[in-house]
Amino acid sequence: MSLALTSARVLVGCLRAGAPQSYEGAWLRLSRRHRLLTGALVSARRHRAVPRLVVPAAQRLPAVFGAVVHALA
Repeated sequence: MSLALTSARVLVGCLRAGAPQSYEGAWLRLSRRHRLLTGALVSARRHRAVPRLVVPAAQRLPAVFGAVVHALA
């Protein structure tokens, strides 16, 4: 939801500036972290052992888990 709202704000800014062509580059920059984290999670899901390790890893490293969840929120 946060990414959608931020994307809309950036799009409006590009349109107001009379530069709609600059939106794609701006969107790629602002969504980079989200796309990388999501891609990593999807890729990790393809390996059998990884899903079983997520909860134990989250318990051992709650700050890291919280940061990932917050980045994707």
